[in-house]
Amino acid sequence: MSLLTVRDLSVQYGTVQGGVLAVDRVDLTINRGEFVGLAGESGCGKTTLAMSIPNLLPKYASIVSGSVEFEGKDIATFSESELNTLRWKDVSVIFQGALNALNPVQRIGDQIAEPILIHEPGTSHDEAWRRACELLEAVGIPSARAKSYPHEFSGGMRQRVMIAMSLACKPKLVIADEPITALDVMTQAQILDLLRELSTSFDLSLLLISHDLSVLAETCDRVQVMYAGRAAEAGTASEVFGAGNAAHPYTRRLLNSYPNINGERVFIDGIPGYPPDLSQPQIGCRFAARCSEAIDVCRTSEPDLVAISATHSVACHLAGKSVTHG
Repeated sequence: MSLLTVRDLSVQYGTVQGGVLAVDRVDLTINRGEFVGLAGESGCGKTTLAMSIPNLLPKYASIVSGSVEFEGKDIATFSESELNTLRWKDVSVIFQGALNALNPVQRIGDQIAEPILIHEPGTSHDEAWRRACELLEAVGIPSARAKSYPHEFSGGMRQRVMIAMSLACKPKLVIADEPITALDVMTQAQILDLLRELSTSFDLSLLLISHDLSVLAETCDRVQVMYAGRAAEAGTASEVFGAGNAAHPYTRRLLNSYPNINGERVFIDGIPGYPPDLSQPQIGCRFAARCSEAIDVCRTSEPDLVAISATHSVACHLAGKSVTHG
């Protein structure tokens, strides 16, 4: 049994114009000990999908259909008290922007110890503090810094603190929402290496959200590419991001938007146009208006996510057909 199985999930945001489906009938599976990545442009639904798992959606957003099964239980139907039992203990989150996520007036050690005291009522404050210090050491921060405040750390150090906090109750699944955004390249590499090392010692699974395809290719076992609230492609990292392997035109255009340091120096090939307005009814493939390979059926019929191998799926009418990749 998979650790997490999201089936046919739809999430709607309420607006003055009416409901907007930010996530529309999306599936996602994470196995125990597996690293899964979510890729796509801003606004494609990555974070909304991820925050739907522990139901940390804003008040004006709601799950309108589908299921989120964690260890066989549909947590999409949980009450708030049941969700509070699940959060941090079984599913934790590394939020984007550690400076905003951390409490500026509380010492780091107290913030890491807090979920331990909440979820393990019999634990003394001294024991929780000791464990917080051990977690700081595990992420490469001297335990003496437990008495420091968030503003006394660099961006990379604050991100390490967030990782330590996410591991406080030894969760089975960690959701990392852009954990290395705005960090320099060396710090990014250190944070990603740290996550991989900790996955073994803490026996955890990871859902990693990132705009950086190279990060997902190097870090994740499987990846899912999203576009305009729908899954465009899913498979192993090598199947989706390997040279010439991407099956969806959108994935290929994303890959072409990054420079190739091993090839000839050329101008970056961006993606023309803009994502569709999801407040309007969607007809056909959502990428058709920006796709140089689109054919007539793409504009009238929405493609289903279909398997093209045992582990590789794509939502494209051209899947399996001979097409010149632009």
